[in-house]
Amino acid sequence: MQNTLLTLALSMMVLAPLGCIGGTTSCDFREETNSPEPRCQERGGIQSTPAFKTTCDSLGAKGIDGPCPEEGIVLGCDISPGTGGTVIDWYYEPKTEDEIKQDCADEGGTIVNP
Repeated sequence: MQNTLLTLALSMMVLAPLGCIGGTTSCDFREETNSPEPRCQERGGIQSTPAFKTTCDSLGAKGIDGPCPEEGIVLGCDISPGTGGTVIDWYYEPKTEDEIKQDCADEGGTIVNP
């Protein structure tokens, strides 16, 4: 049993940086207690970590084990760092398509349709 746990831990340490392990984690800022905004950030692959969800929760937003809610999405902005995994900011109303396109361009991202 101990060898099995050690093997599993070592496998995760090797495979996680390669993007072989990792689901999707999201942070819904629409429910942020301090300053809500019409955005949910979705991270996949190696960008999806327990630390991301913990940080999200500590900001007063809603950490989600899984993708951002699809209902009401206007557009997304792919701001993935290019080092593996994905980072997409999904925007909701009242943000307009023009505002989202400008914000995305300012961040150096690429527009993504829902």
